[in-house]
Amino acid sequence: MNKYTGRIMVPGLFILVFSPILGFTVLEEGEFSALMGIYFFVVLLLAWCLGAIHDDKRRTIALLQDSEGRYRIFSKYSKELINSFNEVIFQTDHKGKWLYLNPAWKSMSGATVNESLGLHFSKYVDNASYQDVLKSFAESFHEGNRYFRVDIKLRDAKKGSSWVEAFVKLIYDEAGKFIGTAGILSEINERKHAEEKLVSLNEHLAITSSKLSTAAQLAAGIAHEVRNPMTAILGFVKLIRDGGSDKQEYYDIIFSEINRIEQVLNELLLLSKPSGAVFLEKDLTKSCDHVVTLLETNAVLNNIQIHKNYDAEPIFMYYDENQIKQVLINIIKNSIESMPDGGNIYLSIYEKNGEAYVSILDEGEGIPENSLQKVGEPFFTTKSSGTGLGLSVCFKIIEKHGGKVFITSELKKGTKIVCVFPALQSNGIRGIEKEELSSQGDT
Repeated sequence: MNKYTGRIMVPGLFILVFSPILGFTVLEEGEFSALMGIYFFVVLLLAWCLGAIHDDKRRTIALLQDSEGRYRIFSKYSKELINSFNEVIFQTDHKGKWLYLNPAWKSMSGATVNESLGLHFSKYVDNASYQDVLKSFAESFHEGNRYFRVDIKLRDAKKGSSWVEAFVKLIYDEAGKFIGTAGILSEINERKHAEEKLVSLNEHLAITSSKLSTAAQLAAGIAHEVRNPMTAILGFVKLIRDGGSDKQEYYDIIFSEINRIEQVLNELLLLSKPSGAVFLEKDLTKSCDHVVTLLETNAVLNNIQIHKNYDAEPIFMYYDENQIKQVLINIIKNSIESMPDGGNIYLSIYEKNGEAYVSILDEGEGIPENSLQKVGEPFFTTKSSGTGLGLSVCFKIIEKHGGKVFITSELKKGTKIVCVFPALQSNGIRGIEKEELSSQGDT
């Protein structure tokens, strides 16, 4: 009945209002004319139509009220659901400024939602991650992709930093114009830490493998280096046994040769034994001398001369001696292998503008220009039997020491590799004391 209230009430009100007027008119004219009947019917029909419109309006209002109620309930539950997520749900405008963030943002970034809204997202993102986001966005935008995924390092004043995985959707209006982004940020600290451990383990295995490979390749030179002093020692022991006159001189030569053997074997043991990185303040020139001692025999056997050119003063660096020696051994060994017909290697060490330079120049075959940019990439090698891991490991070690590598090469003329490290403005006393304390602790 409520559906037709207007259709009944409006015509009823019309009849109540107009009946007296109609009766009075009939009494005056003495008859009910056809024209009057038509007029009455039309007005009554209009009244019914107005009633119908009233009914439709009431029904529409009721539906709107019901829909509004449902929307409020849905909105309430949706908001509660979004607020309960551990993941951050976000929206930005076309400039990258936050338009919406759910409460999980505070626990993830350390900043409140209110203080973050309206700010550019880059204020909370590590610089390297910001470049990754821009790169991923540009690729998706130009390729017409609506979605992209990227790992981001958030800066947090309280926690330091945290890793999140961002799933981002690009939003366009009806005209196809880009108007912003929306997406989800999920914390991935555990995954990133596991990945870092895996990378560290792989690097350690690569370094160990490279060390063992280098030691094996140097075996011939080491054997020659040990055999020569042993031959001298044997000869002088025979002279002493046969009653040689100048025994003291013989003893001095014997001990000198034994020291020579010990020095070579110590370098070989240092190269092959596994150990964690230990950064100490040391003289770089001394470490280079040890490497030359280890490789000089191999060079001589290949008709190669190693020429040293050092600054007069010691050059102190804060570094892991074993790892830096591994770098120098790999580079010099590559230089030796690049000169099958012999030649020269020029090793220069000098300090300039607070940086230590190690320059290794050979007269080998050189590296083709199209391969020069790939040098140091894992598994890239110009050797027929190489693994391509040696220089890759070296470059990682140099990077960990805050250093840089520059390579220039010319075919049939040779290759020059320059390693640049941060030097210490120090007399090295602290480093010597640390080394002595370390050695005392080991004993």
